[in-house]
Amino acid sequence: MGIKLDANTLLNMKLFGDITRVPCSDCFAVNGTLIFITSPGNAGKAIGPQGKNIKILRSKTNKNIKIIEQAADCCGLITSYLYPAKPKKCEIVDNVAQIEFNSSRERRYLLDNQLKGLKDLKAVVSRYYPDIKDIRIL
Repeated sequence: MGIKLDANTLLNMKLFGDITRVPCSDCFAVNGTLIFITSPGNAGKAIGPQGKNIKILRSKTNKNIKIIEQAADCCGLITSYLYPAKPKKCEIVDNVAQIEFNSSRERRYLLDNQLKGLKDLKAVVSRYYPDIKDIRIL
């Protein structure tokens, strides 16, 4: 089972590559935010100095933009999504991702705004790891 890309997605991926000069392996929308997946180590390059590339992409697409680095496992993807917040621990127990943070401030980053961040994270994780049933914040 592969991930299907439509014409609009391919156009967004080309626009991303033209603006950032960084290849994009996937692009999809979650709650009005365009999420671009880059290879490991390229997210900073894609964002650009002072977020210049993000601002250009946001103005051309009229959507919020989030850039995530590819990861070898589910916890790596979660950590990349949560950046700049850094979880203290992330583990998979019985197909449930459990995330523990160092401080309540970092927890709020994910749980504010009617749990929007957590819902978006679940959508991203379910795209790549459909066997993960839930995400719990400890």
